[in-house]
Amino acid sequence: MRRQGLTWFMRRSLPGVATVANAMSRQNSLSFTGSVDETRHGADERLGEASSMSQYGSKQKHKSNDPGRDLSIQVLEKFSLVTKFARDTTSSLFRDNSGAHGYGRQQHEYVFDNKASDKYKNQYVAPEKASIPSAPLESDPLPLVWGKQRDCPLSVAEWTAFLDPEGRVMDSKALRKKVFYGGVEHVLRKEVWKFLLGYHEYDSTYAEREYLAAMKRAEYEAIKSQWKSISATQAKRFTKFRERKGLIDKDVVRTDRSVPYYEGDDNQNVVVLRDILLTYSFYNFDLGYCQGMSDFLAPILYVMEDESESFWCFASLMERLGANFNRDQNGMHAQLLALSKLVELLDPPLHNYFRQNDCLNYFFCFRWVLIQFKREFSFDQVMLLWEVLWTHYLSEHFHLYLCVAILKRYRQRIIGEQMDFDTLLKFINELSGQINLDRAIQDAEALCTIAGENGASCIPPGTPPSMPIETDGGLYVQEDEVL
Repeated sequence: MRRQGLTWFMRRSLPGVATVANAMSRQNSLSFTGSVDETRHGADERLGEASSMSQYGSKQKHKSNDPGRDLSIQVLEKFSLVTKFARDTTSSLFRDNSGAHGYGRQQHEYVFDNKASDKYKNQYVAPEKASIPSAPLESDPLPLVWGKQRDCPLSVAEWTAFLDPEGRVMDSKALRKKVFYGGVEHVLRKEVWKFLLGYHEYDSTYAEREYLAAMKRAEYEAIKSQWKSISATQAKRFTKFRERKGLIDKDVVRTDRSVPYYEGDDNQNVVVLRDILLTYSFYNFDLGYCQGMSDFLAPILYVMEDESESFWCFASLMERLGANFNRDQNGMHAQLLALSKLVELLDPPLHNYFRQNDCLNYFFCFRWVLIQFKREFSFDQVMLLWEVLWTHYLSEHFHLYLCVAILKRYRQRIIGEQMDFDTLLKFINELSGQINLDRAIQDAEALCTIAGENGASCIPPGTPPSMPIETDGGLYVQEDEVL
């Protein structure tokens, strides 16, 4: 009865539409070619998150992908003649097929087809009616398997099981896999992060780690004393020290002050943050201090709650990410170039759109890469994301695949709204706090799996966070201006 009422309404208000919609709704299967994100996420833009999820979990696949439903909703909502009655009726007709289901329970099958011309396309196949097209002779088709569901974080019991009686990690790869898929319970981060960051070796014993901590504490105090002993008279003749100290003093009072650990006036933790950064500027005098470093240190100090251990964990991280802060920005340029190649490999239409709109420098992703999404997620989410990245489980450059995954997630809006560089930069910055982290990690995992060796070849050796390639000129190029 309700379907007849809707058909009558459409015939009266929009002649011809009802006939087309009814004819299309009688089809039992649907096959179309498009990008991965259009297949998986396109419905988000039209029907909302719950309806999109239900398309992949519903047992009645041919109904959940009924083109008549899509056409009805689109037409009814775009014309001014649509009334609340029509919208309510449309929703009620399809309510049976719109139940929300857990992410990752897709019943559809995807095929990633690698053509000889390096033109990639993703093809949706209705599982019961259509067959997978044969792959070209030049290469085998790569099955697109979506990333695994996020697991529970590493627990105390699981962590203990990874250690032998003397404290060695018996299977570092299995540990990194566990952290990659689930993260780490916060109570364990102080211990596990030291391994992920390279401060401790996986095969070190309890005794060796205790000895190392004592030695490193003494070394830290010796380095710290170098700047602590500078008198006011000496500081007047030490321009580089004054400049770096002034920059650090300004930055630390603006770093994560909304986090209770750093909030309030005269916070001693902020003082420790400053002392560590000043000490690092003497430990690595070539690199010194640059804006953004405090963003990396703040979560580490929050977890370690120890000045010396925070310093050495931060120093280990900077061994990999220090090139992000080079004055010549070679580390950033290398990563953005690699990102450009990955987008070209994994989403040629989006890459071509960026080419046509003078966006190939990918500078709109600069903040994502520089401080590894620190401003895009909450403090707790950042700690989870970073420990996933630090595992280097699938790739040392997993953060670049994460960039691709997020861009693909919003490709329809980017292209549909014809965003130029300025509009795109504004749009990317406004995504802060709006990105689903678990979904982004799952998508990035799928893209990394698809890319395989082709993806790895897009990233030159030494690109951060890979360990830098040492040259006669040192690790960090920080040439002072010639007066």
